[in-house]
Amino acid sequence: LAIAAVVACGSSDKDAASPTAGTAAAPTPIDPTVVLAESGRLMEATGSFHFLLDHQKGATRLLPNLTLDEAEGDVVKPDRISAEFVGGSGGFLIKSSLITVGEDSYMTNPLTGRWETVPKDVSPLGFFDPQRGVSSMMTAVEDLVLKGSDKGVYLIEGELPAEALSPLVGLVLPGARVSVELTISIDTHYLGRATFGGAVKEGEIEGTIRTITLSG
Repeated sequence: LAIAAVVACGSSDKDAASPTAGTAAAPTPIDPTVVLAESGRLMEATGSFHFLLDHQKGATRLLPNLTLDEAEGDVVKPDRISAEFVGGSGGFLIKSSLITVGEDSYMTNPLTGRWETVPKDVSPLGFFDPQRGVSSMMTAVEDLVLKGSDKGVYLIEGELPAEALSPLVGLVLPGARVSVELTISIDTHYLGRATFGGAVKEGEIEGTIRTITLSG
């Protein structure tokens, strides 16, 4: 009996000392830098996507008398864009469509609805390049913080120099910075949504909030 008791106690002590007995291994911390880098690589390599750029507060000022409220369309690499824009001018609602194929751009006249050739260097929307905008944005986010990883997505926050948004909104204020919140799929690592907080162009209101949502 004494021998049995010693053996039993020795076995129990050994199990208690074992790091795997009755405990689960601690989960590996998620590095938001690694997640964003992988997502950026995938977004750079993707051949096409659908996008929606809209504003929860404020609007993007393209010209002193022209604002952009919403843009939606499709991008096909390397040089094709089809998009519809909704904005305002002088208190009037304006709708227009844009097609870009290589160096050629065409827009519908907001007054007549007819397609017209528009040189990219003079078009107020000629800068619009969602493909380059997404890529430049994802490589420029700083001070990354993982805010959550539930409902199938990583939620990552950080800051972004306004210059990274110039392919989406045009000329920006020098030195301006905005907050950014990124939603990235846990399963695929594709970027699903990016929300930006802050004014990036002259004349925009403080606290402007714009979001670009990606799909397809």
